[in-house]
Amino acid sequence: KHNFMKDKIIFWFGSDFTQFSMAYYLQKKFDSDLYSIVDVTNNSKKFFKNQKLIDFKKTWFLHDQYDKNYNKPDLDYLKYFEKKYNIDLWQLAINERMFYGFFDFHKFTANEILSIVEQICKFYEQIFLEIKPDFFITKLTAFHHLELFRKMCIYHGTKVLMLSSPKIPKISILSEDDTKFDYVNNLEKIECEEKNFDDLNKDLFLLNSNNDAKEVMMDYWKKHGSNSKINMIKTLIQFLTSSNININTNYNYYGRTRLRVLKNAIILNLKKTIREYFMEKNLEKNPNVKTPFVYYPLGIVLERHILIGAPYCTNQLEIIRHIAKSLPVGFRLLVKEHPAQKSREWRSTLEYKQIINIPNVTLIHPSFSEKELQKNCSLLISTAGGSAFEATFFQKPSIIFGDAIYSILPSVKKVDSLENLPKIIKTSLKTKVKSKDLSKYMKILSHETINFSFGEFLSDFNQKFTSSGGNVDSIIDQNDLKLFLEQKQNSLEYLALRHIDKINQHKKYAENNS
Repeated sequence: KHNFMKDKIIFWFGSDFTQFSMAYYLQKKFDSDLYSIVDVTNNSKKFFKNQKLIDFKKTWFLHDQYDKNYNKPDLDYLKYFEKKYNIDLWQLAINERMFYGFFDFHKFTANEILSIVEQICKFYEQIFLEIKPDFFITKLTAFHHLELFRKMCIYHGTKVLMLSSPKIPKISILSEDDTKFDYVNNLEKIECEEKNFDDLNKDLFLLNSNNDAKEVMMDYWKKHGSNSKINMIKTLIQFLTSSNININTNYNYYGRTRLRVLKNAIILNLKKTIREYFMEKNLEKNPNVKTPFVYYPLGIVLERHILIGAPYCTNQLEIIRHIAKSLPVGFRLLVKEHPAQKSREWRSTLEYKQIINIPNVTLIHPSFSEKELQKNCSLLISTAGGSAFEATFFQKPSIIFGDAIYSILPSVKKVDSLENLPKIIKTSLKTKVKSKDLSKYMKILSHETINFSFGEFLSDFNQKFTSSGGNVDSIIDQNDLKLFLEQKQNSLEYLALRHIDKINQHKKYAENNS
């Protein structure tokens, strides 16, 4: 590439506006050609069509790229696509929360799903033909269509700058994959002073900014989640009085008629009340933590670290059964409900009953202390959530079913096949967490992390521009947004500069290896 050619950066913009807000400052600091893919509802789309805050060479709107009535997928094209990119399309599609398993507003047929996927794949291929971007800047790829584009970027050599959390509140990292640090494959070559566990716990406490990860999440859901009755009523009123044109143009809204949404909200609220009554009566509030136990914290349903990070481990009831079967005699399995599952109206009472009925398993109420369980367990097993990382500070080994950024630690073992689970558990129970390994990991973390809280930014943005309760179909005024960006200048400028640092890191690495 010649010096006179500008870098081409393509952004993914969603309803939270984090990347758009950062791009406003990046354009002032970094001379490049900017492009964007916009994944929003119809009200927000008006803002992106008319905005003058950022100068884009071209903007594409994701939900303009497929036709609802096109229903005969080209299977030969999809087979060619899978082979070319080595991407399993059904794995992404069946784990897409909008297509299957979680929402019952519209039952997507196999043909409908494949038709949408085909049209989106062709749209993405056209982008790479047209502009061949150098860099892709995105939020965490929590939906199938966004993860698909990330994987295609890696195939085409477009460097990905994805903002995600390394399982610690109030800080973020930029990397191509949220389960790996860029250009760090293991801990062997990391040099640092070995700290003892007391000092490591102090480091974690400082990183946490005196804020527990669960509290940050719970605070967000309290302010903006659908679990707030006031928020839910406000959102329903707004939805029932809106034009509701997303139902025809955005597959996330297919089938969401006013009557169905109203009926669904009433049913969910009723279910939540019944489930909470059941939990109060049946979930253990004061478990015995003195006799040996293995701890499994339930992951939140609809979370990316399960749907995309551990795609074959979406049935947590089955995972609990497999763990229970694999425990050596003398160990119990304690399972705790996640407090933030409240934002999803908890789990069904049938699922709770099935967990309670598994011999040698105790199901614990979400109000019980997570730290008490981490501190006292012999081993922690998780799909790929943050609890397994936190447990290492209490010198507890862990097992995960998916990939996680902290799995670079030798005390964290990944389940490669269910048949090996009993063996992995026995090995892990004998594994010691070494302070040397954790010291090295914390050094990488301090070098790679960004002091930017996505949760706090999103909370402030939602407070200003959305009606909460999960409704993102908001009309955004350009002048109001500009004022908001100016108020957030310090943190957004800092975030932009860290993106520029990451771009330069990728360039330097490419030069050194060319």
